[in-house]
Amino acid sequence: MTEHTFQRGDQVAYIPHHAAGNLLHPDVEFGFVMAPAGPGHYWCRFWRRGHLGELRTVANSEYTPADCLVAHDSVAPVRVDEAIGMILMQQE
Repeated sequence: MTEHTFQRGDQVAYIPHHAAGNLLHPDVEFGFVMAPAGPGHYWCRFWRRGHLGELRTVANSEYTPADCLVAHDSVAPVRVDEAIGMILMQQE
């Protein structure tokens, strides 16, 4: 997979290496980027499997390798904005 540069709010699909780039693989996860996490990684939030738009965890972001991320819109952008707003309010 080609590595991209992402920013907060960019929607992504996490495609694990064993899925060989197959976006339809059952282990693919959908979510969005919260922040860069150093070279080759991002902090991401993911939606619950089968419940797009509902965060899997509200406690923390997940350290995710950039080479497993591809740009992919899975929900309306407003839903991502709402989730980020809720996360940032909880951090204050």
